[in-house]
Amino acid sequence: MKEGDLLLGTVEKVTNTITIVKLDNGEEGTIVSSEIAPGRIKHMRQYVVPNKKIVCKVLDIVRNHIHLSLRRVNSKEKKEVLEKYKQAHATDVAFNQILGEKSKEETKILEDFESLTNFINSAKVDESLIEKYIPINSRVAIQKVVEKRRKKQELKYKIQIKCLESDGIKRIKEIFKTNNTDINITYISAGNFKLKLTVDDFKQGKKKMAEIIEEFESKSKKSNCEFLATEER
Repeated sequence: MKEGDLLLGTVEKVTNTITIVKLDNGEEGTIVSSEIAPGRIKHMRQYVVPNKKIVCKVLDIVRNHIHLSLRRVNSKEKKEVLEKYKQAHATDVAFNQILGEKSKEETKILEDFESLTNFINSAKVDESLIEKYIPINSRVAIQKVVEKRRKKQELKYKIQIKCLESDGIKRIKEIFKTNNTDINITYISAGNFKLKLTVDDFKQGKKKMAEIIEEFESKSKKSNCEFLATEER
């Protein structure tokens, strides 16, 4: 654990000056009132109440005492942490239903992997892990869990193309001509388009998208057209 880490915890106690949080790793941290929310707080319990799950950011750790912040966690960070928690919880429930609680197979998995979610993510890439760790009568069910986690992701770019030649429309069509069925190009307005690439793996998708953008830009130059690509966040 270090400064800046995002942690999920449960509110244990709330006072006017301090909030005590039980972290999911078993440790305890505190949030001073100024780190609950920006500005003046009239009613602390609008933000924190006992037993509420919250996402905190580590400010510092002094002599094993963990100082946390709630207000410094943005909506995107909160969403990502809660999504990971939901996935981990769903995975734990699925394994318990399929293998039974505290099964020897689950124990073996947790000896070799950080969590069941980590095992599932690894199995998405290497399906032989299912045969290695899961008994034959449970493999189909676990495979379905893996497939559920194998969600498609979308990468999006705004594309601007300006062709001044009389056959500009024809040239733009040639620029965008591709055999990649994972690419979707949508017309927005004159010279403005949206490029969407559907991928299984985000890192590989980023690399593929870079290659696509480079190809379109190269074809634009050959067609004497101006080209600009901007990633959508």
